[in-house]
Amino acid sequence: MAANGKVEKGGKEISAATLDEAMMLTGFGIYNILHMLLSGLILMGVIMQNLAMGYVLPSAQCDLQLTTQQKGWLAAIPFLAIILMSYFWGWLADTRGRRPTMLFSMLVASILSALASFAPEIISFAVLQFLASLFVSCPSSVVYTYLGEFNNMRHRDKMVAFGASFVGIGTVALAAVSWLILPLDIALPIPFLNITYRSWRLLIVACAMPFACGTVLLLFAPESPKFLNASGQQEACLEALKKMYSVNKRMPADTFPVKSLMSEYSPSKQQEGGMKAVLQSMREQTAPLFRPPLLPWTALSCFVQFGIFATTNGFYIWFPTILNSLTTHEGAETRICDVLDATKASADNGTSIICDDTMSSATFERSIYIGLVFYSMYLIVGVVVDTLGKKLILVIVLGCTGLCGVGANLAYNQQLAVVLFAIFQMSGACIGLMNAVTVELFPTKYRAMAVCLSMMTGRVGSMVGSNVIGVLLDTNCGASFYLFGGVIIGCALLCLTLPSKGKSPTKKLTTEAEPTQNQTQEPV
Repeated sequence: MAANGKVEKGGKEISAATLDEAMMLTGFGIYNILHMLLSGLILMGVIMQNLAMGYVLPSAQCDLQLTTQQKGWLAAIPFLAIILMSYFWGWLADTRGRRPTMLFSMLVASILSALASFAPEIISFAVLQFLASLFVSCPSSVVYTYLGEFNNMRHRDKMVAFGASFVGIGTVALAAVSWLILPLDIALPIPFLNITYRSWRLLIVACAMPFACGTVLLLFAPESPKFLNASGQQEACLEALKKMYSVNKRMPADTFPVKSLMSEYSPSKQQEGGMKAVLQSMREQTAPLFRPPLLPWTALSCFVQFGIFATTNGFYIWFPTILNSLTTHEGAETRICDVLDATKASADNGTSIICDDTMSSATFERSIYIGLVFYSMYLIVGVVVDTLGKKLILVIVLGCTGLCGVGANLAYNQQLAVVLFAIFQMSGACIGLMNAVTVELFPTKYRAMAVCLSMMTGRVGSMVGSNVIGVLLDTNCGASFYLFGGVIIGCALLCLTLPSKGKSPTKKLTTEAEPTQNQTQEPV
């Protein structure tokens, strides 16, 4: 082209190129892998922070004098925080940048989690955990956008899938760290706080360490090239691309063939400052998601994430109860719900709580096994996603896991029922893949907001699912399996409407969409 932006025939230098073309020229290599590992570490921190209460609360119930109801509310705090703040974090990431938003939130979350480990009673503990969860909710969704935008179209799906596999690693790491720390006989008195620092407090700090490490490493990472280019920072974007090229190709940065980028920057009039401008910016950032042509994709991504989260997280809370009931059942082979009904009928009606904060090693072992299965599923998805495409994988995995959910309660062989029930939980492996789909369905300026909105809807599903399943297990056990198995099958059918591999609906939208705050114009 010549100086007008075309490559010189037979030459290497490109005077101007689109960002997608420049991303392809950076290649694929060690830089992309290191960035995926960084994003994976952040995701691992997210899952450890969100699920830590499952191990902390049984060990803290004596020190904090927790009732069953209080433990239920404390366990729901991370999901509630994400529901409340994901929308705001999505707007902030789209208008101020992915990296600074995550840096700030992760640093504050790490500090608040460390402070929560010194809480003397339930109120201060709940407040600090809630505040920490508000900031944890930022990277839980923004990191998918940040990861996806550092990879070209050829490798994006695979890298997002591999990054999402760290969710499975996080569940394994959480169980392993809990198994290592909770049995420790720690009793360090802190008189001025009137507490004894025990192992469960140390576990809270340990679960915040991936966030702390991720914060330090993120200091050395650049901002997303997509965001830099869309916000008019072409020079900074080009420097980030040169660094990627230099590491991947093992060549000097100044040999990068692209010398300038075609700007996506489209400034508009300066808005007034203050809260009015913030609300106006958030409206401009959100309204297009609920208008054609983006509305169908917003509805689809939100519904699918709602169904997956409601099923995976909803049943995950009750998995130990169901598994323990099956393993302790004596008598003829029968269905899962028959065992649960028999256990419920013979249960003691008393409500008093025995203050026993010990945890069986079998609990940790089973959690590790389940986490390994999750991780293997993520790896399989990451390996085959380039070959099969996201759409086909979503349809197959969601369809099969939904059918297994329906079949889990129909099986009279308990071993088969447990296997089907475990496969049912594997629908959670599609969360990261669905985020990768969302990244492609929406233009750059709405991308982080769309991912955060769908993840927020998913967290609503977590709270709805866990409560609905709890009620149904007491009133109509079989309906819980049939209902949520049907929801997952419905999600699979909806995924049939997604664009086929290689076809993205955002190419036209990117040029037609209205400019939005600090993705394509000056900040508020």
